[in-house]
Amino acid sequence: MQQQPNMQPHMQGNMMPNAQAGSQGQGQNAPNAPFGAHEIIGMNEVLQATSANAEVLNFLAHHAQDPQVRQLLERQAQAMEQHYVEGVRVLQTNSPMGGQGYQTSMHTQPKLGLRHPTYPAPNLQAQAPSDRAICAVALNLHKFGAMMCTMFALECANPQFRTFLMTSASLCDRMAYDLFAYMNQKGDYQVATLQKNTTQTMIDSYQMPGGMAQPGMPQTPNVQ
Repeated sequence: MQQQPNMQPHMQGNMMPNAQAGSQGQGQNAPNAPFGAHEIIGMNEVLQATSANAEVLNFLAHHAQDPQVRQLLERQAQAMEQHYVEGVRVLQTNSPMGGQGYQTSMHTQPKLGLRHPTYPAPNLQAQAPSDRAICAVALNLHKFGAMMCTMFALECANPQFRTFLMTSASLCDRMAYDLFAYMNQKGDYQVATLQKNTTQTMIDSYQMPGGMAQPGMPQTPNVQ
């Protein structure tokens, strides 16, 4: 039998330019998405994390021994849930945010300096985490949340998404500070300091532009 010539390479060679032209035409005619890729991915990441954090904070609250810690974490879990709902509304309606529902509750002056700090080793035999561990976990959730939300916000072109994500970072900041303030008062989060003369030397090393008085110094009158 006479072998038939192989027509596939020739056919493929003729078809590929047409196929490419068709795909290019579809891409040119397709409407643009209403949002940028980065901001949709960022909103997705933050909303998923916010939902998970609300559950984790509520779980940690139920294991806290100190009523103050329990109340603080329950309030934060509720605020996270409300913020998640607000974020879904912003995402699906592209509308401005409403008011912020969480206000800092710890108004004590931080204690500076080391006060004989002791940090116990992890106890893997414990039936439940200590309040120190619970606060540390919640605090780190908020710290990393603030950094992540700020990073995503800076990539947003949509003003509503950008505002929501920066508000998310601010929410994490306020919640983190409440936990820090509690741990600081208990001695679980102590703030090391430099020597007083070193601190003052660093502060005084900055100069104001010409003609402007240093902060805290009286302004010299301009005599004509």
